[in-house]
Amino acid sequence: MARALTLGNGTFLVCLDNHGFVRDMYYPYVGLENHVGGHKHRIGIAVNGVFSWIDDGSWDITIGYKPETMVGYLVCKNESLQVSLVMEDIVYNETNVFVRQVDVYNHSENHLDIKLFFHQVFHISENRKRNTAFFDPTHNAVVHYKGRRVFIVNGRTAQGTAINDYTVGAYEFEGKEGSYRDAEDLELSKNAVEHGSVDSVIRLSTTAESKQKARIYYWICAGKSLTGAYELNALVLQKTPAAMLHSTESYWQAWLKTGQNQLEDYVSKELKRLYDTSLFVLRSHADNRGSIIASSDSEMIEYGKDDYSYMWPRDAAFIAIALDSAGFDEITKSFFEFCKDVLHPDGYLHHRFRSDQSLGSTWHATTAQHDWLKDGILQLPIQEDETASVIFALWNHYQVTKDLEFIEMLYKPLIEKAADFLIKFRHKPTGLPLPSYDLWEEKIGVSTYTCAAVYGGLMAAARFSELLDKRNHMRRYKDAAAEIKAAAIEHLFSEQLGSFVRCATFGEDGTVVREEVVDASSLFGLWYFGMLEQTHPLFERTAIQVEQRLRNPGPTGGYIRYEQDGYFKDTELSNPWFIATLWEAQRLLRKNEVTEADFTEVEHAFDWVLRHLYLSGVMSEQLNPYTGDARSATPLVWSHSVFVETLGLYIKKKKEAAAGGGADLPVHEL
Repeated sequence: MARALTLGNGTFLVCLDNHGFVRDMYYPYVGLENHVGGHKHRIGIAVNGVFSWIDDGSWDITIGYKPETMVGYLVCKNESLQVSLVMEDIVYNETNVFVRQVDVYNHSENHLDIKLFFHQVFHISENRKRNTAFFDPTHNAVVHYKGRRVFIVNGRTAQGTAINDYTVGAYEFEGKEGSYRDAEDLELSKNAVEHGSVDSVIRLSTTAESKQKARIYYWICAGKSLTGAYELNALVLQKTPAAMLHSTESYWQAWLKTGQNQLEDYVSKELKRLYDTSLFVLRSHADNRGSIIASSDSEMIEYGKDDYSYMWPRDAAFIAIALDSAGFDEITKSFFEFCKDVLHPDGYLHHRFRSDQSLGSTWHATTAQHDWLKDGILQLPIQEDETASVIFALWNHYQVTKDLEFIEMLYKPLIEKAADFLIKFRHKPTGLPLPSYDLWEEKIGVSTYTCAAVYGGLMAAARFSELLDKRNHMRRYKDAAAEIKAAAIEHLFSEQLGSFVRCATFGEDGTVVREEVVDASSLFGLWYFGMLEQTHPLFERTAIQVEQRLRNPGPTGGYIRYEQDGYFKDTELSNPWFIATLWEAQRLLRKNEVTEADFTEVEHAFDWVLRHLYLSGVMSEQLNPYTGDARSATPLVWSHSVFVETLGLYIKKKKEAAAGGGADLPVHEL
């Protein structure tokens, strides 16, 4: 379950697997709609009459981003065929076109006749029904369409020759595997049209002399009408695929340089490469209209009822913090505007959203046990920390940009509304937040993490109020934050556990009933949102329990989320997560005085991350505790954002140490 590479421009997102096959294609929003939905866009080659799909096990494949670019780079070697395929893939940065350049290297002593076959499956608008595919002889291209979604498939050789064979047919319908099987005898049946659940295959032919290479270009244009898609196809032919590749590569090289972190003097080439890769993962998952989705890996849906192609306000807030801190605040401004637009009139954000601002699917429903209104107490099916995290992230955005006009515009409709909700949504007898789902979306109650996030959100709202000279608001928000902090210390620390607990509930008599479970997010929330200093005795005791109970004892190492975590668990041990492991590294860097031993421990954490990357250099959500194999969504954008933030903080602290300066806190805690 993994996507090796994600390529996008903010409206068009293409995901490739470890064979370079297109597996997801989102348009016209990042995360919505997925027109491929995990089906394989296969690539096949015939060399002097011998056919092979490049996923048949006979190919040695490496894949990753071309250095310092959001350009996919795939090398496939086949000893028996004596050829290598080197592919470079882009989503054109200016328009919605996916372009693939394929170089076929002839390692033999003989002249080779080469036929490349490209297979397409489109379940347009995420539905296999009512699709149409046809071959258009006037453009010598294959067209897949349904309604306002049109995809044109075309190609050329370096010599300028076009598609010289094609077919379309039924795909996984009435016992038919798909028309891609027609490629295996090297000749396609030229069926010109099919509808329903359909696929297509095109062929491009060339030759390569001994020790020489042949080049072929392939592209897919995405439009909302036949006319629009044909115009894009004409643009490719006019500009040429080679020029588009060059332009896109140059754009991403320039984009990286706009960031503020210069890493070369402080980190290894491997860490610099992962930092760049992480920024590309973050950018490709950010829609130009504000949504930032959690992951584009649609294979998640095969293991559950849904995938991660939604905007969770919490995940997106952390990603926005990472982007802002790295110097890419132009991306995040629209995210905060998105949150303003989708904020409920009562001041809270729902569980998750689709990229067009509509409500995402949810399992946070009302039940007999958890009605919206139970015993006169409002229990919304939300994660309250999401609302708080957005306000917290917005303060970080202001610290980076100093865009006061933007804050003034957002104050009434977003900051004030959300902060007032955070104040009201509390249990009067204790001062704690009312029950909501925790950040792991599994428990409804009062979690330590949510308390810390609400504290951080209210303190951010207080800072905004002070900035705009709204003193009454500032005092209200600060007072409420102080009350929540005191209540959390009183009710959520367990002497029996020696730690703040994962979660608590209210008994029928109003007493607080703690769940005696150590959770990495409890410790993380306390320092990240500034609710407790790391020198506080209760913090120190919690840190000891996290170290003793949550460090994975298996060969993979790392930290698990919480005790007995069963999510994607397939061994007796729970899976370590990238974010939980990097949280501990970042915590050391956030101490008032960072020692050489702390730097060494952080560097060990970075080495651990590098050892456990997916083969293309991206980060999953979690890992098998014994083998280190990727588990769950891959890539997970949150994993990459925590890495970006942690490495950026590491560089800052190293510079301060070299200059002999103090250990200033990161901007979002000032």
